[in-house]
Amino acid sequence: MVILKNIKKTQNDISADYYIEGTGPKGFMKVRISDGEIVEHENGGYGSSHVMNELIRLGKMGNPPTEKTVLWY
Repeated sequence: MVILKNIKKTQNDISADYYIEGTGPKGFMKVRISDGEIVEHENGGYGSSHVMNELIRLGKMGNPPTEKTVLWY
């Protein structure tokens, strides 16, 4: 599980703070919406691929939520 907080979308990118398993350390990722490329990343753990995939998905939304919990198996 990863918790995305402070999700912010601009015209060109989407970013969020993230917490793997709901605890620290905090990570941060910013993804360019047009091509899904990571523009900025401060690693917070092993689940960063799930963060990237969810940010790409949320970037396609008109008005994404400010917080999101992502579960994986």
